[in-house]
Amino acid sequence: QQQNAPVAETNIDELVLQTKKMSRRQALELQKCEEILNKLVKYRFSWPFREPVTTEEAEDYFEVISSPMDFQTMQSKCSCGSYRSVQDFLSDMKQVFVNAEQYNQNGSYVLTCLEKTEQCLIDMIHKHLPGHTYMRRKRKRSLVQPGQEFGEADGDSDPEALEYTKGRRRRK
Repeated sequence: QQQNAPVAETNIDELVLQTKKMSRRQALELQKCEEILNKLVKYRFSWPFREPVTTEEAEDYFEVISSPMDFQTMQSKCSCGSYRSVQDFLSDMKQVFVNAEQYNQNGSYVLTCLEKTEQCLIDMIHKHLPGHTYMRRKRKRSLVQPGQEFGEADGDSDPEALEYTKGRRRRK
């Protein structure tokens, strides 16, 4: 048993060292996340995502969106150390874009801003956080072409599929 004790101590020391390295790496990665967020806030197409949506801007926003998120809220979370991992950060980032896609109609300028801002984010993740990936499921695009009736869309009259044609407008 005495022979096992030094091995166990060595393993514990190794584990402590790995944990320190891991937490140091994590801290650096979270710092990179904050830098990415600050660059995104300055990006010219990110204006729809910088601050929380208010009921003055969009009366029904909180009826449609159950988990609001924006860059200002994310900056606050970065400042107070709420993010424990890059994935926590990216999860909130996805929420910003999911909300915008869910609330705004196809073809709206906000969705154009979303595409450009999200691409900017992806480019920065590849550059500054090469060990991490960002993937988000995009919503299904409108199944009904302009001029078609609901039932004419590829012979598909599935009510679930048609649900995606009901875009929402953001009030100005």
